[in-house]
Amino acid sequence: MKVIKAFGPQDLRVVDVPVPEPGPGYVRIRVRASGICGSDKGIWYTKNKSDFVAGHEAAGDVDKLGEGVASLEPGDRVMINNVVGCGKCAACRMGAFTQCPSWDGSMDVNNGFGEYLVAPARNCLRILPGLDYIDGALIMDNWGTPFGGLMRANLRPGSGTTGAGAHGASTRSAGAAGVDMRGTDVLVNGCGPLGQAAIGLSSAMGAYVIAVDPIGWRRDLALKNGAHLAIKPDDLPNAARMVTDGFGVHLAMECSGKGAAYENCLKSLRIGGDLVSIGENAEFTFNSSPQIIRRMLSITGTWYSTLPQAREVMQLALQNRINVRSFLSRTITLDQVPELFGSIVDCADGILKCVIVFE
Repeated sequence: MKVIKAFGPQDLRVVDVPVPEPGPGYVRIRVRASGICGSDKGIWYTKNKSDFVAGHEAAGDVDKLGEGVASLEPGDRVMINNVVGCGKCAACRMGAFTQCPSWDGSMDVNNGFGEYLVAPARNCLRILPGLDYIDGALIMDNWGTPFGGLMRANLRPGSGTTGAGAHGASTRSAGAAGVDMRGTDVLVNGCGPLGQAAIGLSSAMGAYVIAVDPIGWRRDLALKNGAHLAIKPDDLPNAARMVTDGFGVHLAMECSGKGAAYENCLKSLRIGGDLVSIGENAEFTFNSSPQIIRRMLSITGTWYSTLPQAREVMQLALQNRINVRSFLSRTITLDQVPELFGSIVDCADGILKCVIVFE
C-alpha cells in the first residue's frame, strides 16, 4: 500500500509499506477520503526522516474485521474518531474518548495519508445515506470540534431561524435539552476551517454571528457561510458592543490559536458571557479580577468531538442546515501530496481546506 512519509524538511514522498492487519477489536479501513488538518503541518517542517504517517480525518470502507468484532461488517462506510481511549471506562462506553482518564495519545488513529489503516471498531461511526466519504472526512473533527464547543457552552440547536432579535438585552431560556440559540450573539474569532464551521453551525442554530479575521477573503467566505457581520481584529471590541447595544456578545469562540485574540474576545463578551477556547497553543496572560471574576465570565476548553456529537452533525447536514463542504477549497490525490502539501498547510492562493481522495 502507498503512504506519505516525511524524509526531512519539506520532503514528503509516496512510499510502499505492508498492508496492516487488524488485531482483536480492530478493523481495517480502506481509506476513501482524508482531510488535511492544520495540525498535520508538522510533517512538512520535521527535521528528520520519520516513519509516522499523518492523517486523522479519515473515512472509508471496512475492509477486514479483527477478532471479536460484531458491530461492523465488511463494506460498511465509516468515519473514524481518531482519539483512542481505554474502551472500558464510562466515557469511552459513551463514545466520548477525549474524556477517558487513561488517554495518553499513544494509541490514536492516524495513517489517513495512506491507502489503509486500522482502528478500533468502537471508534468507527457509520456514514448515513445521503453523505459521502468526503463529508465523513470533514464531520468528525472539522465540524465536530466547534459543535462540541457549542455543546460545552450548553447551547443546542434551535429552530434554525437566523439572527432575529439577537441584539441588545436578548436572553436565552434554559430547557432540558440545553439553551436555545435564538437570541444569542456569537463571535467567532479566526475564520480558518474550524472557524468557518463554527460560523455555519452557529448561524444554523439561530444565532447572530460576528466573524473576525484579518484576511479579507476569509471574511468574505464567512459572510457566505452565515455570518451576519465580518470584521477585522482591530475592530474589536467596539464593533461587537455596537451591534449589541453596548452589552457585548453572549459567546465568543476563539478558533485562531493566537494569544492576542483572547483579550479581544474577553472584552467583547457581555457580563456573564462565555469564551470557548478551540484554537490550539495560544499563550496569553490576564488579570482574573477585572477580566474574569467581576464580569462573571466563563472560559471553557473544548477538544474534538464525541460519537453522539458527530451523529448530530450528520443530521444537521442531512437536514440541509449546514453545508459540510462550504469551505472545501479542493481535493487532491495521494500522489499529489508531496508537490502541493506546502501550499495547502500555508493556505497559499486562497486555499482553506483540502481533502485527499482515493480511487
